[in-house]
Amino acid sequence: MLRTQFYKSQSFTFAIIGAVLAAIAIPDLGIKGGPLKTEISTKIAVALIFLIQGLSFPTRQIAKSAAKLRLHIFCQISIFVAAPFLMMGLLAFVGDWIHPGISSGFIYLAVLPTTISSAIVMTGNSDGDSSSALFSTTLSNLLGVFITPLLCTRLLDISAGESIALGTLIAKLSLFVFLPIILGQLIRPFVRDWMQNSKKQFKSLSNSFILFVVYAAFCNSVKNGIWMEVGLLEIGVTLAITMMYLIALSAFVWLTSPIAAKNRSEQIAIFFCGSQKTLAAGVPMASVIFAHYHGEVSIMHGLIILPLMCYHPLQLLLAGAISPHFVEAQKKAVATNAD
Repeated sequence: MLRTQFYKSQSFTFAIIGAVLAAIAIPDLGIKGGPLKTEISTKIAVALIFLIQGLSFPTRQIAKSAAKLRLHIFCQISIFVAAPFLMMGLLAFVGDWIHPGISSGFIYLAVLPTTISSAIVMTGNSDGDSSSALFSTTLSNLLGVFITPLLCTRLLDISAGESIALGTLIAKLSLFVFLPIILGQLIRPFVRDWMQNSKKQFKSLSNSFILFVVYAAFCNSVKNGIWMEVGLLEIGVTLAITMMYLIALSAFVWLTSPIAAKNRSEQIAIFFCGSQKTLAAGVPMASVIFAHYHGEVSIMHGLIILPLMCYHPLQLLLAGAISPHFVEAQKKAVATNAD
């Protein structure tokens, strides 16, 4: 089952690579002002992604998992405080070696909320507390609508000639992200059974919208010649830094999780919720956040999401490798208690 889930997740990674290659081959189709009108259609795609997410949130199950307050607070601190601090420390050493757009992308990666489906599935498959994972991941994504742009405006040194008020940015994110989630939740009671029966189809539809946003981002980057400044060596360095960051964040979350976990199953939930970062919400949010900065930062949108695109498959590889060891440790713990 773990292997099947891993390969399904990696198939989406290959689809993302395909979207990038398509942008390199035919960038004119997806540039701003091009035939696909991506300056408008990407915003519609973002709203639809989060509408589907709102329809998918199991409200009753989430409410039942809210009681473990210390665990949930610890997860949010790991996601929105510890993760950015670790990244800023890492960039202090390696920031001069990478393109400014990729450096901004690392900061954006660090301030993103956690995954939802991946963290919950891997927690359950590892004999962890999946109900706690459900609440923490959902809370993280809702808070991320406001916390992610706030941290972006504070941590990114953006000099684009025209400043954008944080309130305006949050208002735009509320329109394209938070409002669709709320609408999805309001509609959900009337279509709950239909959503359950069509879960795979909606997941595929959401992934298709994400691929479209990735394609549009890279079309603009390719057309503006940004990728001519970045060679394969720099992309390799980006991958290496991403791997270092994933290992550092994962180790920190695991070693500190006993502070908030009462048992090993809760510790496993904290590990997956506190160390993963969402591609599904990160890509569309980036298209809204960075679309409001003109000039160089907006042009480098493709570079900005590159670290996130590296982090996504790496976190799945790590989760797939570690999960069997968690299961085995849980079995040994149960056997020891039985004796």
